[in-house]
Amino acid sequence: MVNTENNTQGEAILPTAESILELLKLDPDDLMSIKPLSKRIQYQAVVMWLTDYKCPQEANDNLEIVKGYLESFYHLGEVEDWERASKIVLIELPPTNEELHNQLRIWGYYEESIKIYSNLLDKLDGYWNSVCLDGLGNNHSLLGKYGKGIECLDQSLQISKEIGNRHREGIALRNLGNPYYYMGEYHTAIYYFDQGLQIAKEIEDTNGEATALGNLGAAYESLGEYRKALYYHHQHLEISREIGNRSGEATALGNLGVTYESLGDYQKAIDYHQQHLQIAREIGDRSGEAYALMNLGSSNRTLGKYHIAIDCFQESLQIAREIGSRNLESRALGGLGLAYRSLREYHKAIDYHQKSLEISRETGSRNGEVRALGNLGFAYNFLGNYDKAINYYQESLQIARETEERHEELRNLAGLGFAYLFIGEYGKSIENSKQSLQISREMKNQYVTVTSIGNLALAYCGLIIKRVWQFSEKLADMLKRAIP
Repeated sequence: MVNTENNTQGEAILPTAESILELLKLDPDDLMSIKPLSKRIQYQAVVMWLTDYKCPQEANDNLEIVKGYLESFYHLGEVEDWERASKIVLIELPPTNEELHNQLRIWGYYEESIKIYSNLLDKLDGYWNSVCLDGLGNNHSLLGKYGKGIECLDQSLQISKEIGNRHREGIALRNLGNPYYYMGEYHTAIYYFDQGLQIAKEIEDTNGEATALGNLGAAYESLGEYRKALYYHHQHLEISREIGNRSGEATALGNLGVTYESLGDYQKAIDYHQQHLQIAREIGDRSGEAYALMNLGSSNRTLGKYHIAIDCFQESLQIAREIGSRNLESRALGGLGLAYRSLREYHKAIDYHQKSLEISRETGSRNGEVRALGNLGFAYNFLGNYDKAINYYQESLQIARETEERHEELRNLAGLGFAYLFIGEYGKSIENSKQSLQISREMKNQYVTVTSIGNLALAYCGLIIKRVWQFSEKLADMLKRAIP
């Protein structure tokens, strides 16, 4: 690692200009010998950006902190000095020691990252093509362009195999699982995560192992296998802390919070989410910060703290839009819809859920689509528009079963049981409530278990009353005919 010094941006610590110039094997005293003049000017610009640039004191943008590096990269690109340019993007940045190209993604600068990887692609060797395609795939996926993300990651995987680099192969496999996870194709995601885990263990890549464990936990959580999810998340947290991976630690804490919320332990969930938020802010992980805020909003909403929840969702939405993450934007909009539904502002809730649905369909996010459709069903249910609610529930239920997203399947079955009850379709209410009761018991979801039992009791009572009424009408008709 190169030496460090204080940068003018608060407490930001960056490698010294001297250490970077040494890394690049670039001596300012030798610049005058570079020919032609146009080429010399580009190298002089590189030295100037590395030595003279000072980040403004008032800067709130992380790009301003690393602007000297980015400008140096682009000037080196102008003279096609890709070897030196590649060394710029490999500079490690405190406090996490993430390489510059990875740190840009963590900060949420997806478009800037794509620009860098696109410039480097096909300029060096197979290894670097694998790195660039992997980076392009990750950033396209985070922007909601899942098809493009899969295409790039698949190319990265093929190149990694061709050059025989098992480390890069493991990275590509683990990353290939992410867009499938975002699209709700959890079993496909698990396949790739597990393949990546096996390679990480084989080559003793502890960071890769931790990442794969966390990803497997997230996928199993989405499938409703919460105990298995906790097992993977706790392993992820333990390894991340052992190796000092703050980013991995933050992700593991957030994932544990999500799983405990699914199990109904909301206070424990909030504790984990607050730890996640604190670390995300310390290391400048903008997308992680947005996720933590969103998850805090969800837990607070469940505890009835609706205005706190709205503040969390609004802050998360703002970050999502600043970093251009369509997936996060959709989720934050959905969270706002749920909070306003809890406040009985159903029309406002519907507006947010519709916006969330539009983004999910634009980006091809099936898990986002299934959530938004189900949320619209509940909003219309509370408005008393049961026919419309049933249509949304059924559409959401179909996707939930296709993607095997049991939590959403459970929600929609419970919603259908409730809606059919209110329109007097007691048989259909009983059918759906029985299914939701069975799944809720399997998933140990006490809230839905109690709700389903209540719906069943009311539906059976309604069915009995309906049959008694029908019998009394028949009896009255028979008596009329019997009496002359």
